[in-house]
Amino acid sequence: MVQKFTIFETRFNNEELENKFHNFFYKYNLTSLFTNEHRAGSISVTYIDAVSVINEGKEGVREAGSYHKTLKDFADYLSMANDNKSYEEAIFRIIYEARSFQGLMNSIKKHMSYIDSIIEDRKFNTWNIVWYNKDLK
Repeated sequence: MVQKFTIFETRFNNEELENKFHNFFYKYNLTSLFTNEHRAGSISVTYIDAVSVINEGKEGVREAGSYHKTLKDFADYLSMANDNKSYEEAIFRIIYEARSFQGLMNSIKKHMSYIDSIIEDRKFNTWNIVWYNKDLK
Protein backbone atom coordinates (compact mmCIF):
# COMPACT_ATOMS: atom_id res chain seq x y z
CA MET A 1 0.00 0.00 0.00
CA VAL A 2 1.23 3.49 -0.85
CA GLN A 3 1.33 6.47 1.46
CA LYS A 4 -1.86 8.53 1.24
CA PHE A 5 -1.71 12.19 0.36
CA THR A 6 -2.81 14.33 3.28
CA ILE A 7 -4.32 17.05 1.11
CA PHE A 8 -7.31 14.91 0.10
CA GLU A 9 -10.37 14.84 2.31
CA THR A 10 -12.48 11.95 1.08
CA ARG A 11 -16.27 12.28 1.33
CA PHE A 12 -16.98 8.57 1.09
CA ASN A 13 -16.40 5.39 3.10
CA ASN A 14 -14.74 2.90 0.79
CA GLU A 15 -11.20 1.99 1.84
CA GLU A 16 -10.48 0.02 -1.34
CA LEU A 17 -11.55 2.90 -3.60
CA GLU A 18 -9.57 5.37 -1.51
CA ASN A 19 -6.42 3.21 -1.77
CA LYS A 20 -6.83 2.87 -5.55
CA PHE A 21 -7.35 6.63 -5.79
CA HIS A 22 -4.09 7.41 -3.98
CA ASN A 23 -2.22 4.67 -5.83
CA PHE A 24 -3.21 6.23 -9.16
CA PHE A 25 -1.03 9.29 -8.50
CA TYR A 26 2.00 7.10 -7.79
CA LYS A 27 1.34 4.81 -10.75
CA TYR A 28 1.29 7.69 -13.24
CA ASN A 29 4.12 9.78 -11.71
CA LEU A 30 1.91 12.61 -10.50
CA THR A 31 3.44 12.82 -7.03
CA SER A 32 5.37 16.01 -7.80
CA LEU A 33 2.03 17.79 -7.81
CA PHE A 34 1.87 17.18 -4.05
CA THR A 35 5.46 18.00 -3.01
CA ASN A 36 4.26 20.91 -0.87
CA GLU A 37 0.83 19.61 0.07
CA HIS A 38 1.51 20.40 3.73
CA ARG A 39 1.36 24.12 2.84
CA ALA A 40 -2.09 23.91 1.21
CA GLY A 41 -5.60 23.43 2.57
CA SER A 42 -7.62 20.31 1.93
CA ILE A 43 -9.26 19.22 -1.30
CA SER A 44 -12.55 17.37 -0.92
CA VAL A 45 -12.95 14.23 -3.02
CA THR A 46 -16.36 12.67 -3.65
CA TYR A 47 -17.07 9.06 -4.54
CA ILE A 48 -17.77 10.11 -8.15
CA ASP A 49 -14.46 12.00 -8.33
CA ALA A 50 -12.50 8.96 -7.13
CA VAL A 51 -14.28 6.61 -9.53
CA SER A 52 -13.56 8.96 -12.44
CA VAL A 53 -9.87 8.95 -11.52
CA ILE A 54 -9.41 5.18 -11.23
CA ASN A 55 -11.73 4.14 -14.08
CA GLU A 56 -9.30 2.99 -16.78
CA GLY A 57 -12.05 1.92 -19.17
CA LYS A 58 -12.04 -1.14 -21.35
CA GLU A 59 -11.36 -1.09 -25.08
CA GLY A 60 -14.71 -1.23 -26.84
CA VAL A 61 -16.72 -1.59 -23.61
CA ARG A 62 -16.51 1.74 -21.80
CA GLU A 63 -14.38 4.86 -21.88
CA ALA A 64 -11.92 5.77 -19.18
CA GLY A 65 -13.09 8.25 -16.59
CA SER A 66 -12.59 11.84 -17.73
CA TYR A 67 -10.36 12.63 -14.75
CA HIS A 68 -8.31 9.49 -15.43
CA LYS A 69 -7.43 10.58 -18.95
CA THR A 70 -6.77 14.21 -18.01
CA LEU A 71 -4.48 13.28 -15.12
CA LYS A 72 -2.56 10.73 -17.21
CA ASP A 73 -2.01 13.41 -19.85
CA PHE A 74 -1.00 15.94 -17.18
CA ALA A 75 1.84 13.64 -16.07
CA ASP A 76 3.62 14.54 -19.33
CA TYR A 77 3.21 18.25 -18.57
CA LEU A 78 4.69 17.78 -15.09
CA SER A 79 7.84 16.27 -16.54
CA MET A 80 8.20 19.12 -19.05
CA ALA A 81 10.89 21.63 -18.10
CA ASN A 82 10.82 20.53 -14.46
CA ASP A 83 14.29 21.91 -13.84
CA ASN A 84 13.52 25.60 -14.17
CA LYS A 85 13.34 27.91 -11.19
CA SER A 86 9.58 28.43 -10.93
CA TYR A 87 8.56 24.79 -11.39
CA GLU A 88 7.80 24.04 -7.76
CA GLU A 89 5.93 27.32 -7.14
CA ALA A 90 3.84 27.00 -10.30
CA ILE A 91 2.91 23.40 -9.46
CA PHE A 92 2.09 24.29 -5.87
CA ARG A 93 -0.29 27.04 -6.96
CA ILE A 94 -2.38 24.43 -8.79
CA ILE A 95 -3.21 22.57 -5.57
CA TYR A 96 -3.21 25.66 -3.34
CA GLU A 97 -6.10 27.28 -5.19
CA ALA A 98 -8.29 24.14 -5.26
CA ARG A 99 -10.84 23.35 -2.57
CA SER A 100 -12.64 20.54 -4.40
CA PHE A 101 -11.37 17.86 -6.72
CA GLN A 102 -13.46 19.31 -9.52
CA GLY A 103 -11.77 22.68 -8.91
CA LEU A 104 -8.37 20.96 -9.04
CA MET A 105 -9.26 19.32 -12.35
CA ASN A 106 -10.50 22.62 -13.81
CA SER A 107 -7.21 24.25 -12.84
CA ILE A 108 -5.20 21.40 -14.37
CA LYS A 109 -7.18 21.64 -17.62
CA LYS A 110 -6.68 25.41 -17.71
CA HIS A 111 -2.93 24.97 -17.21
CA MET A 112 -2.72 22.27 -19.87
CA SER A 113 -4.53 24.49 -22.36
CA TYR A 114 -2.22 27.39 -21.63
CA ILE A 115 0.92 25.25 -21.85
CA ASP A 116 -0.26 23.95 -25.23
CA SER A 117 -0.33 27.56 -26.46
CA ILE A 118 3.35 28.18 -25.61
CA ILE A 119 5.42 28.20 -28.77
CA GLU A 120 7.79 25.31 -29.21
CA ASP A 121 11.07 27.21 -28.83
CA ARG A 122 9.90 28.51 -25.43
CA LYS A 123 8.84 25.11 -24.02
CA PHE A 124 12.11 24.77 -22.08
CA ASN A 125 10.88 27.67 -19.93
CA THR A 126 7.32 26.37 -19.50
CA TRP A 127 6.89 26.60 -15.74
CA ASN A 128 8.52 30.02 -15.50
CA ILE A 129 6.05 31.25 -18.11
CA VAL A 130 3.15 29.60 -16.26
CA TRP A 131 4.25 31.06 -12.91
CA TYR A 132 4.21 34.64 -14.22
CA ASN A 133 0.93 34.34 -16.12
CA LYS A 134 -1.67 36.38 -14.22
CA ASP A 135 -4.60 34.56 -15.90
CA LEU A 136 -3.63 31.30 -14.19
CA LYS A 137 -3.60 32.74 -10.67
